[in-house]
Amino acid sequence: MSEKQPCTYRQTRFHRFHGYNLSLHEQDTVAHREMSFANAIVFSEQSLSPGEVFLIEIESSENGWSGHIRLGLTQLDPDALQRSGHLLPQCAIPDMVSNKTMGESWICALTKHQAWYDANYLTNYFRLDGNHVFTSRGTFPTSILKSSGHEKMDILPTDVGSRVGVLYLPCGQNMAVMHFIINGEFVVPLSRTIPYNDGPIRAVIDVYGATKRVRVIQVYNVNSLQSACRETILKNIKAASVSKLPLPNALKEYLLYKT
Repeated sequence: MSEKQPCTYRQTRFHRFHGYNLSLHEQDTVAHREMSFANAIVFSEQSLSPGEVFLIEIESSENGWSGHIRLGLTQLDPDALQRSGHLLPQCAIPDMVSNKTMGESWICALTKHQAWYDANYLTNYFRLDGNHVFTSRGTFPTSILKSSGHEKMDILPTDVGSRVGVLYLPCGQNMAVMHFIINGEFVVPLSRTIPYNDGPIRAVIDVYGATKRVRVIQVYNVNSLQSACRETILKNIKAASVSKLPLPNALKEYLLYKT
């Protein structure tokens, strides 16, 4: 009998092709705009399956700019763009939405106030059930969708610490609806005309305006108390400071995703 292999998890990351004002950190899980207010578009590394949630947290902001992060879905292929030598546009809105020659995109600007509704989904791809969310990629606790350390009414969607997720759900033959989940609450559906069978769909983020830095939240990696503790530690210290912690080397390597 062959030895049973341990369960493996694919870490969710940003794609390495991005706007020239953006830099990636911590194994491509953090996107930081270095200067100005634009040229900071980035994609999910992998395409999303129906019902799969791509979740980010706003880590820092910068005063003096108007507008905030833009988020959505796209059929634009960053690998093909990189091979062809194309540069990404300055802004996701309106550039990516209006120019469909490279692929269609469905993107919305995040504002301080959104229209909420009580979602009660029960589909083959996404299901809310008490304290857990069941999706096409895996199951995770609903608590991970909420901003840590804030009460529901205590944080605005554009604040530092806010968690924003995007997903799409089929609603007919080759048509899907794009949804946002902001700090655990559903936003009124944003687009109903996504032809999801026409090509791979990725999440797209524009670290725009007052939003300065965002982090991918590992929704599907939280399979143990140990991994949850790692996420909490890395939210409170910089990765460069892990080596100074009074911990065994094996734990330090785990915190840095080296094991």
